[in-house]
Amino acid sequence: MTTLSRRLFSFVAAAGLSLAALASSPSVREAPAQTSEWAGRKLVVGIHNRTPWAYRDKDNNVVGIHPDVIRAVLAPLGIKDFEFVVSDFGAMIPGLLANRFDIVASGVAITPARCEQVLFSEPDVAVGDSLLVPKGNPLKLHSYDDIAKNPQVRLAGGRGSENTKNAIAAGVPEGQISLFPNNEAAVSAILAGRADVTTLSVPSAIGVIEEQKVEGIERATPFKGLIKPNGQPAKLYTGTVFPKSSAKLRDAYNAELAKLRASGALKTIMTKYKFTDDEDAGSMTTSQLCGGNG
Repeated sequence: MTTLSRRLFSFVAAAGLSLAALASSPSVREAPAQTSEWAGRKLVVGIHNRTPWAYRDKDNNVVGIHPDVIRAVLAPLGIKDFEFVVSDFGAMIPGLLANRFDIVASGVAITPARCEQVLFSEPDVAVGDSLLVPKGNPLKLHSYDDIAKNPQVRLAGGRGSENTKNAIAAGVPEGQISLFPNNEAAVSAILAGRADVTTLSVPSAIGVIEEQKVEGIERATPFKGLIKPNGQPAKLYTGTVFPKSSAKLRDAYNAELAKLRASGALKTIMTKYKFTDDEDAGSMTTSQLCGGNG
C-alpha cells in the first residue's frame, strides 16, 4: 500500500468512526420505539363541530382545543391516528356507550350524572361566564360586582340564560339588566350603544370574536364571576370522555395530561384558542366533580 493509499484509508476509517459515533449520539438518533400497548392504534373520536372546542377549519382540518390536547397527550403513548366523527352534542355520550366512538373530546362538562355512565379524564379547562365590552373596556368592568356598584351600567343578558341568572345571584340588580332573545341581539345592543356589557359563556364569547369576527368588542379579562356558597366559582369543568371499559387508557391519559400541564404546553394550547388564565382548571379534580363538590 502506497503512502497516499495508507493516508486515504486512515481518513476514510476515521470518518466512518466519527459518523458512527454521531449517528449513535442522543441528539440525532431516532426516538425509541413506543412500548405502550396502544401504540399504533387508531382512535375514533366524537366531536360536535363547535368553536373553540372541536371543529373543521376552512381547509377541512379538525382543529380546536380538545383535538390539540388529545393529540399532545396521546402522542407519547404512540397514538397518532385519529378519525374524528361529527355528532350532535347530545348524541356524543350515547354514541360512546354504543361503541361508535372510542373517546369523546369536544367540550363535555364533568357532572355527577355523566360520571355514572362514563369515565372522565382530569379536567383540562374551567368554563365560566365572560363579559363582552366595547374595545378598551371604558368602564373597567372585571366582575359582576363592578356592574352592581355602578347603577349606570347597562347589562345585556340572554333571556333565561345561566349567565344572566349568575349575574343576578352575584348581586346585579334586575333593573340594570335588559333581556335579549339570543347572543347576537345582546352583542348588537352593545354595538348600537344601547348596552354597556353583555354576559356570555366563555366559549360563546370566543365564538363571537374569533368565528363571527365581530369588531369593536373584546372580552373583559381578568373576570370574576359568581362564587357559590361552597366557595367555588360557578364554573363547569371539561375533560376527555372514555367508556367504563377503558379505565387503563384513561389512567395513562391522565398521567400524560399532568406532564403536559406541568410543562406549560397545555397553557400554550389554551392560549392558541383564546382561553385565558381565568379558564385554568387549577387543582379541581374529577373525583370532586363526580361527587358534586365542584
